[in-house]
Amino acid sequence: MPLTFHESDPDREAKEAALHAMSDAELLALYNDTRAATAVARAAQDMERLYPLVRGMKTIQRIAGERGFVIKARRLQQRPLA
Repeated sequence: MPLTFHESDPDREAKEAALHAMSDAELLALYNDTRAATAVARAAQDMERLYPLVRGMKTIQRIAGERGFVIKARRLQQRPLA
């Protein structure tokens, strides 16, 4: 499930505590899920859905950075069709 943060999200503290408890692999997997949802929202031009997702991505990147690893923002690569 992708991570979202609404502006002035009342659950931000609890969500961030859960992120801090995740392993690096879990954090990266959540980032990838959130990034994929962001791409869908962007393609649909759904700004109301996009902004909370972007806030989620930025928060994951910040927490990863605090741990000493960088998650670079990049375009998702599509798998080649078989």
